[in-house]
Amino acid sequence: MVRHAIRNGNGSRDDDGSTRANGSRRAGCTGLLSRLRASDLADLVLPRECGGCLRAGVDWCPRCARALRRLAFVLPGAGSVAAPTADLARTPGRGERTAPGGGGPWVVPHPAPEGMPPVYAWGIYADPLRAAVSAWKDAGRRDLVPVLLPLLREALDGALWGAGWPEGVALVVPAPSSRRAVRQRGDTPMVGLCEAAVTALGGPRRPGGRGGPVLRVAPALRHVRRVEDQSGLGTAERRGNLARALEVDPRWGEVVRGRRCVLVDDVVTTGATLAEAARALRSAGALGVVGAAMAATQRTRG
Repeated sequence: MVRHAIRNGNGSRDDDGSTRANGSRRAGCTGLLSRLRASDLADLVLPRECGGCLRAGVDWCPRCARALRRLAFVLPGAGSVAAPTADLARTPGRGERTAPGGGGPWVVPHPAPEGMPPVYAWGIYADPLRAAVSAWKDAGRRDLVPVLLPLLREALDGALWGAGWPEGVALVVPAPSSRRAVRQRGDTPMVGLCEAAVTALGGPRRPGGRGGPVLRVAPALRHVRRVEDQSGLGTAERRGNLARALEVDPRWGEVVRGRRCVLVDDVVTTGATLAEAARALRSAGALGVVGAAMAATQRTRG
């Protein structure tokens, strides 16, 4: 059983008090929007719409729920698979069932960036999952956490099982958001989702009774320089944009040193973020690094 340990309260600091105050107000607005959407009165002032297709009246419609299940790399009942060793690219083994789109769960961009860790992804980055991730992350749709949480939980579970790590402590390290993104969003949604996924893994795991490490969420990475928004950049530009852009916050240095780490990102595209984050963790003395993501684009191959 994977046990749950609460993380420290070491949050990131902004440059000045006014920025922190603005961030707090935005975070309050995000929480208020989530509470309003959960209320039956919300339709009067803030009409509900599906996070996948914008259908009115529901947060997540049955049609998008069915479509989401079809995006899974490993379909229900297939079980987790061991991590690849030398070659990250792999094809499904005997007995594994994969989604019609093909691919992972162990995914790798082609070409793979140097230092890319093995990454376990839940499914294909296509609608309605693509729309849900965007709405959750950038449009304040925290009401979509119940949709995304099982995906990240399965990805973490698969990455841990594939890595084969023994009892001990493993850090769940979210990919860091830029300071600008945190100011715009008012919070750090990936940290919250990681905490929820670790809590979800604190109960009974899948059949077989396998053990595993204690999990601790560690938002240990930070940017050391300004980076551009990755969404509009090509493969080479993304890697150049992030080269040497991350480091382990000194406050987390002793925690990371000698520990195994699961890097978590929402989507695997070119692998630039995960490769740079893995480099920063290894430079700080991390004992081993694997990755987990909710989705991978079609340019990756399992």
